[in-house]
Amino acid sequence: MKAGLVSRIDKPEALELMRGVLEHLESRGVEVLVETETAFATSMPGRNSDLGEMEVDFVVTVGGDGTILRTAMQMREPGTPILGVNMGSRGFLTEVLPEDVYDALDKVLEKDHRIEECMKLSSRNTTLDKDFPDALNEVLVASSLPSKALDFQLSIDDQQILDIQADGIIVATPVGSTAYNLSAGGSILSPDLGALIITAICPYSYFRSIVVPQESRVGIELLKPNADALVIIDGRDYTATKPLSRIEVWASRHRARFIRFRSFYERLERRLVIKEIR
Repeated sequence: MKAGLVSRIDKPEALELMRGVLEHLESRGVEVLVETETAFATSMPGRNSDLGEMEVDFVVTVGGDGTILRTAMQMREPGTPILGVNMGSRGFLTEVLPEDVYDALDKVLEKDHRIEECMKLSSRNTTLDKDFPDALNEVLVASSLPSKALDFQLSIDDQQILDIQADGIIVATPVGSTAYNLSAGGSILSPDLGALIITAICPYSYFRSIVVPQESRVGIELLKPNADALVIIDGRDYTATKPLSRIEVWASRHRARFIRFRSFYERLERRLVIKEIR
């Protein structure tokens, strides 16, 4: 069996735990490939492997949601199962706490777990004929200037819904509903739902959010001839977009897969309580 290992590199505790995970897996006879940035941060350059080239049975991430999003965006095989260990501030996507990681790894090796498949989003600028990377959480169209509202035309399956002025438009997956969408006032969706959620950021209207079937194709058109914008994928990939561009978003053919031991609602309760305390 082969496993990939990715860690955030700005937190010594995460790198220390990553070394422990590496030793534990190897003690169980697992061949471990260490992602390049992680390998260099832990003085193991001879073991480095690019995420885009890894062929492994599962990947362990040590960090927060950002580490998982980076991994999901760069992995060679989008469907490779991910086990997230929470060493971040929120960790909605992660599954286990540091103190539980070794028991969790043993369960993975013994196949005492389940796989949760999650939707991803494809998107493209149809005006410029440009595709964007798949998103696990959300596709965001927003102004390139802080606190600058944009005029959008929102459509679903080529049916115009409304023209709206807002700071941005989010199209999120059920998994991404607990990320920026939640902060913007959108509802939380169970990952079992086949749906997309569209949420406006600080809209100048009564429209806030709408949930549509996963078969829907969402259109976001920039209406002002002098207003530049950004298309932001999972808060990581930024692309400048010309005025009057049209962005389309739909469910990707690729699916993300996560190693799970507990239900979504157990994870949600734990995350929301932690968030409220902090």
